[in-house]
Amino acid sequence: MCPLRVETLRSAGEIRQCAPAWDRLWERSEVTLPTVRAELVAQWIEHFAPQCPVYAVVVWRGDTLVAALPLVQRRIAGVVRAGDLPSNFWAPNGELLVAPDDFAAEVMTALAARLTRLPWPWLWLDLVPAASSAWPALTSAFASAGMPFVAVQRYEIGQVDIRDQFEPYLNSRSKNLRRSLHRDLKRLEQAGPLAMRWQTAFAPHEVEAALHAALRIEQRSWKATRGQPVLDQPGLFDFYLRQCRQLAAWGCLRIATLLHAGQPIAFELGWVAKGTYHSFKAGFDEQYRRAAPGQVLRWKLIEQCFRQRDVKCVDFMGPLTQALAAWSTRTYPVCRLVVSTGGLGGRVLVAAYRAARSMRTRWRDRKLAAQTAAGPHGSKQSGKIPCRVTSPEGCSALPLPVGPEP
Repeated sequence: MCPLRVETLRSAGEIRQCAPAWDRLWERSEVTLPTVRAELVAQWIEHFAPQCPVYAVVVWRGDTLVAALPLVQRRIAGVVRAGDLPSNFWAPNGELLVAPDDFAAEVMTALAARLTRLPWPWLWLDLVPAASSAWPALTSAFASAGMPFVAVQRYEIGQVDIRDQFEPYLNSRSKNLRRSLHRDLKRLEQAGPLAMRWQTAFAPHEVEAALHAALRIEQRSWKATRGQPVLDQPGLFDFYLRQCRQLAAWGCLRIATLLHAGQPIAFELGWVAKGTYHSFKAGFDEQYRRAAPGQVLRWKLIEQCFRQRDVKCVDFMGPLTQALAAWSTRTYPVCRLVVSTGGLGGRVLVAAYRAARSMRTRWRDRKLAAQTAAGPHGSKQSGKIPCRVTSPEGCSALPLPVGPEP
């Protein structure tokens, strides 16, 4: 067997040069997000972190890439330097790529050892899908190397397992959901003809108009009052357009639009890759809120996924809400993983973070106990499913193991 070779790619350009091997590794890995392929990782770095140091650690066995972990510099609390995945609120473009047959301890040990040579005292990885097999394997290597870490669950993401026929799946959903869907559909159809447009193929010149039309709906949604529409963010549309053109070239781009009397009132932007439909961005015209066009579109879109042979799973990508939980057949956790890269400074920072999390957990538990004692009217209910944040002492409840004490 060929010996391992570890390298560090220092720029978006170097990641692009590695694209053929990087993308072959993505194909062999468990990761289904197409946005973590080399070209789109490079695009994220060029848009969101053009001046930040880049350290993409890659492990080779001969001419075959067997592991890749892209990292960019960020500052925690605006002060302390740390390494993080190239992902944020606007775009998820960073993941640990390892093929299932390369989870061997020597591969993870080599990757962890190179991370101790990075210029940051710690890694602050905000969006780690802890249920994947690769991350527990890497954190086991951290533990063996004496690299302290803390894993804290931030939220859960819902999925729909696409099996058999759509009708049995829909009948397994709650009566309240089914009743409200039919009520909303009837309300919309009584006011005018309703149709869903599902775009799965795009010529290069068609992407811009289709994307802009979808995001115009977002400008008429509740996000407009919070300053969150993409079209209101300088330069962000250009980033999405560049990304969507590449996704369309790969055959991954999907845009669903709900049309009422010929007018677009709801949209969903997503990607299909490796049998998974990733529901990335959705929105609806606020003046139609009473008829819940977003839910009606999701209904028709999931039904369409059941009828297409290339989709085996729908991934909602964002934090689980009451609305998304109603559709989901399973969930997986997303964690924040904080890791010392081995120096004294990193160990102190991880220990401080562990202590801060412990204090916050105790405070939250006391507050929850007080609200419970106050009765059902003691606190307001929100649309979000409560996040099962795990204290540092209880991290073993997550799919990631507990790190050694600093």
